[in-house]
Amino acid sequence: MEDIFSALVKDFVDETQPIALEVGAQVLKLEEAWGVGEDGKALLRSLRSGLHTIKGNAAMMGLSPVAQVAHVLEDVCARAAEVEPEDRPALVQALLEGGDLLVMLIRSAPAGSLDAGRADEFVARTAVSIEAARAAGASAGLAQMPTETGAAGVVTSAPSDGERGSARIADGDVDELLELAGEAIVGQTELLRVHARLLRGEFEAGDMEVMDRVLTGLGRTTREMRDRLLRVRLAPIATLFGRYGRYVRDLARERGQPIELCIEGGGTAVDRAIIRRLSEPLVHVVRNAVAHGIETAEERAAAGKPVKARILLGAGLREGRVQVTIADDGRGLDMQAIVAKAKAEGIDTSRYGEQDLQRLIFHAGFSTAKTVTELAGRGVGLDVVAGVVQGLGGRIDVRSTSGQGTVFTLDLPVTVSLQKALVFGVDSETFAVPTGFILDTVESREKDLQEINRVLLLSWRDDFVRATDAGRLLGCQGLAEAWARPYAIVLQAGNKRGALLVDWLSGVQEIVVKPLDAALLGCRMLSGATVLAQGKVVPILDCVEVVRRVNRTLQPERSGETKAEVVYDVF
Repeated sequence: MEDIFSALVKDFVDETQPIALEVGAQVLKLEEAWGVGEDGKALLRSLRSGLHTIKGNAAMMGLSPVAQVAHVLEDVCARAAEVEPEDRPALVQALLEGGDLLVMLIRSAPAGSLDAGRADEFVARTAVSIEAARAAGASAGLAQMPTETGAAGVVTSAPSDGERGSARIADGDVDELLELAGEAIVGQTELLRVHARLLRGEFEAGDMEVMDRVLTGLGRTTREMRDRLLRVRLAPIATLFGRYGRYVRDLARERGQPIELCIEGGGTAVDRAIIRRLSEPLVHVVRNAVAHGIETAEERAAAGKPVKARILLGAGLREGRVQVTIADDGRGLDMQAIVAKAKAEGIDTSRYGEQDLQRLIFHAGFSTAKTVTELAGRGVGLDVVAGVVQGLGGRIDVRSTSGQGTVFTLDLPVTVSLQKALVFGVDSETFAVPTGFILDTVESREKDLQEINRVLLLSWRDDFVRATDAGRLLGCQGLAEAWARPYAIVLQAGNKRGALLVDWLSGVQEIVVKPLDAALLGCRMLSGATVLAQGKVVPILDCVEVVRRVNRTLQPERSGETKAEVVYDVF
């Protein structure tokens, strides 16, 4: 019986928590609507409907604290139509506090640790305020309601470390998966029957035909199962972006300055695992945009900018990958401060271009803030973001223009579980390259290679592509020269191309991507790993980093040195 109740509580959380999160989002929309002179009646009706659903679901489960908080918030919404405009901010704050409390209570339901005392306290003071407002008349509103305020935070539905996420699956998807599983079982049964005959030494003429047919069918069935399961793992990235409306609002109130959050491409589908793991890193990026990027209202007015600052969260698909953008219209990166900080850290920037200097902000502990505040200055944040993105098989980049703002771009796979890759070898090592970065694979003949000023060029499609020996670039131990490598892999990342000279190609295959171990996250040339047949672990290259290094690698000096000179980046 206890297991049944636990399952019911889990279903309650899965169904009710998204509604509670949506309550918070709708309160922000209500505040925005009131801010531009709209009455917000439709939003209030929607809020009351969601709260009523939460109250009913909680009452059925016997979760009284949840039901009581939802009920008193319904009363607040009912009262909202009567309050004067000057009383609305207190009402919004009460709804936001109650919405946060609902999310907290619902999350704690499976552990049976609902904070009934906190719920009772909120219900009591909110009910008193409502009654006082009714006694004083409509003009009193809820202006005297005491509210709890604290540091800005993000209410997310992502599980904490060590917890497993959950996804709701439509009945139709379950039926299709069961049907495919049934087909696989039928095929396995036929193979077992043939296998049993072979063990007895009884081979029939049609056995090979049966095995060919069954194996072909099993291949089709497993591919369909994979595709359907991957679709189940996908969710619109709006489920991530929507969490930051409240966060930006609270940061704006903390600064006493209006900041608008814009969302574009919210319908872009992304693996739920990526959404869960990006939740906290995006907090760092948004916080840095407010702390370092956005000017004060006076500075913006002096620069001819709108007083209301703008932060953009955007997403879209490009070449089979997801591009996530976080942009602000602030002052841009302080390049002088970055150079000064780099020198103080002992980093030689004499050979760095502007883009290389900007990427220094991803270096661990790198901060240009002159004072430590609640928002910034502790030197913690962007290096963590870069590490998480790299662990997902992605890459983060930054572009900044003085006086116009800063744009962070996250290049990510749609899913972290499966991708197509080309497996290749150099010296005694094996590597994998995601096919999305491959332009071509060709035979590398000595007549196709030229060296000019220690730069190796590969003749390719009536053009030249900068090339390098994969063995030296990847730190392999072999002694083969670049000229002796029989194959070349031509890669493109962004607007740059580069060729890797390798020993052998194994062909394209579908691989299961494994995240890097924490000890390897600093290895900038790798984005993940996979396990091939016989349990062989194969590193997956970060092609963006590889192409950048190919374009900055020089051939060995003719004096006989055996290692190429490589200009390494900080991150």
